[in-house]
Amino acid sequence: MKPYFMNFHVKGEVAGTLLLKSDGPKLLVDLSPETAGSSSAPGFRYPKRVCFTIRCGKLIKRFQRDISAGDVIEAHGAFEQSGYVPQGNTHVDTTFELRSFQRVAAKLPDLAYAGRSYQVGAPALLN
Repeated sequence: MKPYFMNFHVKGEVAGTLLLKSDGPKLLVDLSPETAGSSSAPGFRYPKRVCFTIRCGKLIKRFQRDISAGDVIEAHGAFEQSGYVPQGNTHVDTTFELRSFQRVAAKLPDLAYAGRSYQVGAPALLN
């Protein structure tokens, strides 16, 4: 183990995923600290979100099998940064790698009664 490392612990609603098949499998997971909004456009349902990466093949399969958009998860991992030039205009390349996760709650379905639809918030995000 390296003498210095940085870890994170996050909790949020899964906004979406994207599987990249480049050098090795990578699953990009967008997590939002807020529940989905009412917009039907995918980029605007979760205006605040952060992208995390899963690189472990077994973990990718488990995530795809057990988790779907709208689920609330808690996850742990590590991050590293490269490509950072303080005085330049280059981008900062930071990778947040998920190394473990668990589902905290599934998205609650909308309620309908007498022709009206009621949205239920996700109380798990308030813990």
